[in-house]
Amino acid sequence: MNEAVCEICFGRTRFWREIAGYKHFRCLTCGHLEVLPRPFQNEIEAFYQKGEYYDQAETQRERLIQDAHARLALLESLVAKVGLKKKILDVGCASGIFLSVAYQRGWDAYGVERSEKTAERARAIVGNKITVGVLENIDVAEMPFSVVTAWEVLEHAIDSRSFFRALALNVSDGGLLSVSTPLSNGLPAKILGIRYPMLMPPEHLSLFTHRSLGLLARECGLEEVDYRSFSNLNAKSLASGFCRLFSGKRLEQAGQLAKMAYGSLGFVSAWLPQVVDMLGYGTEMQVVFRKGVPQQKSP
Repeated sequence: MNEAVCEICFGRTRFWREIAGYKHFRCLTCGHLEVLPRPFQNEIEAFYQKGEYYDQAETQRERLIQDAHARLALLESLVAKVGLKKKILDVGCASGIFLSVAYQRGWDAYGVERSEKTAERARAIVGNKITVGVLENIDVAEMPFSVVTAWEVLEHAIDSRSFFRALALNVSDGGLLSVSTPLSNGLPAKILGIRYPMLMPPEHLSLFTHRSLGLLARECGLEEVDYRSFSNLNAKSLASGFCRLFSGKRLEQAGQLAKMAYGSLGFVSAWLPQVVDMLGYGTEMQVVFRKGVPQQKSP
């Protein structure tokens, strides 16, 4: 199979690359990148049920807390602007780092997490406000919410449309949906190609463009109110990226002279990701949408 139909715009897609045994197809119309055929839910469920899957996030706890404060500051400004309550649902809440910051900032915070083991960590923060399961298959208590968030979750969905619709369903009329997800056509993706670190099947099954995400949002009655891209790249991560790009190896595997060379290259180019992010073509995108308010019918 060298051609298929795009899951987002239903345009024609072509086989792009095979990675770790999974074929990736890119849409010729909206640029969306997806794994086909999709794995079955039970093929990957056991993987996510292992609490160890989320341990990597704990090693980045300080950065994730900083990100949470920045994201909540943006959401708080938007909530205040349109007169919404500070009631939030974080889908894919993992061990509750984002929820913890939201709670500290005065939000009525709830979460959805697919791993029971990981959800227990979140419950230690916000009590019984965590629902375990796949969002498309569950009813979340206390819905709808003024704000629904899904940070680095959309790319994992087996059915992107069904998952996104479930996100939108939990947003109150006039409320906000904020998602972050890797960019399939950002500058890092274009430069690194098959070595782009966000190509991680079967974890990442769909990589969106700004256009393909916008198409899905409009289909669900959502209008974009804020867009930005981010890369979280410092000199060290850039050095590792350059090593992977030019040698195909991890930085730890390189010789001493190579490590010094890549380290220097990462240091002198540390300004570049900031410029790329400002232009909107970084490693990932963060988008806030607002759900339309139904028009009142005339008597």
